[in-house]
Amino acid sequence: MALIDGRFCIDRWEASLVDESGAEHSPYHPLNGAKVRAVSRAGVVPQAYVSQYEARQACERAGKHLCATQEWVDACMGARPPKRTYPYGKDKRGGACNDHYAGGHPVLVLHPGSRRRDATTLNDPRINQLPGSVAKTGAFEACVTPDGVFDMVGNLLEWTNGQTRPLLMGGHYVDSVENGNGCMYVTPDHGEHYHDYTTGFRCCARPREGGPVQTAPVSPETGDAAPPTRPDPVPVASASAGPDQPKAPPFALDPTEARKAPRSFTNPFGYLPHPKPPPYDPPDAPCPVDMVLVAGRRCAENQQVCKGWVDAPGMPQRACGEFELPTRCLGKRAAMRFCIDKLEFTAPGETLPLTYVSWPEAQLLCGAMGKRLCYEREWEFACEGEDGLPYPYGYKREGSRCNHDRDNLFVDGDRLVDQRVAADSLPECKSPFGVLNMVGNVDEWVHRTENQAPRRSILRGGWWLTGRNRCRAATDSHTEAYAGAQTGFRCCKAAR
Repeated sequence: MALIDGRFCIDRWEASLVDESGAEHSPYHPLNGAKVRAVSRAGVVPQAYVSQYEARQACERAGKHLCATQEWVDACMGARPPKRTYPYGKDKRGGACNDHYAGGHPVLVLHPGSRRRDATTLNDPRINQLPGSVAKTGAFEACVTPDGVFDMVGNLLEWTNGQTRPLLMGGHYVDSVENGNGCMYVTPDHGEHYHDYTTGFRCCARPREGGPVQTAPVSPETGDAAPPTRPDPVPVASASAGPDQPKAPPFALDPTEARKAPRSFTNPFGYLPHPKPPPYDPPDAPCPVDMVLVAGRRCAENQQVCKGWVDAPGMPQRACGEFELPTRCLGKRAAMRFCIDKLEFTAPGETLPLTYVSWPEAQLLCGAMGKRLCYEREWEFACEGEDGLPYPYGYKREGSRCNHDRDNLFVDGDRLVDQRVAADSLPECKSPFGVLNMVGNVDEWVHRTENQAPRRSILRGGWWLTGRNRCRAATDSHTEAYAGAQTGFRCCKAAR
């Protein structure tokens, strides 16, 4: 281990694992309940396919703890000014770290032409055995901090204990730029039991007794070092806050106290609002006053041809710069007629759409207004119209119209910048039926009716991050219990 700033120790190399007998666990296979402990060694393939929960246990069995995010960042960037962006310095050096997979995307190497992103595919043990994928620890000799800590950028993502939730840091061998540069690369969207071919870790520890004191989080009940274990949402800072303005404070770590306040971006544990059913005006209107009538014939299967993707090199193709026109209908058309909320759901008295909402909570809030969560086919038709538009406004991607393709996602390591905008503030982000903000701003829960619990929950439209921000794309990797900084919704109901 290396001593950082006299305060804590950190493993010099990404962790590998041994079982209770000392036998090595394969770095290419998930643990599947195996009891293992972490070891830090040079010249071995580090352990991937590991969850944060498993990493934390492996560190504890080694007499250490899973690094707090701030510990990890201090080790990578330096604990005192001037800070580094990369382990070795301020400016990026091509080839210094294992952060660019020359073969494209490894999943596509194994499954050419496939868009599979399910758990089985992403945990395929063959992925990290492809040539040029995961490197042995310390193999990239230039990817080292002044304190002698290797591979903090690239190779594998590394689990840490964020202030209030698990975070994956540093990028991996396919990408180290999509979610921040170098030491500031942060993936915040996975819970403590998630794992795939990119997830690894390293451990931290207190210095030897009598030496400096370490700075791991301290339990308010016992006073002992106790990194938080619950995958809670992250605290945030206001996107409008300037350098002289205070950042929004973290929400209370005690869920009991937090539930006494309303649900908000800074209080994901808060109670839900109490909306009321909207009126019909005039009384014989087909939809309530806050909804839009959608009526027409929907094509079940569209052909949308992308003229050029704008994703970072080597990343999956998710963001298309422009599609060919017109969209071709390859399937049957069916008549549809229903009502959909014109705006993303916003709590009474608020101006920004509500987030940190799970799929069942969205159903509950829709039901309180005499509505229901939109069926996926309804949401899709309301977004693209009869012409099957890739984006609600047309064929060419324009992130400024719909509040997506933002950057600067994080400040202070793991504080998420709130980049929502008011639901009615982007009049150009309008679908052919006049529905606003169906792409970007916040992800929207819908109901995939052909699925069974707990996989009925689908997110459509994307959020302010660059990604699946269009009408036909969907995120299906979260269960119904998931609630994140980006999860919102709107409602539908039958038209009269």
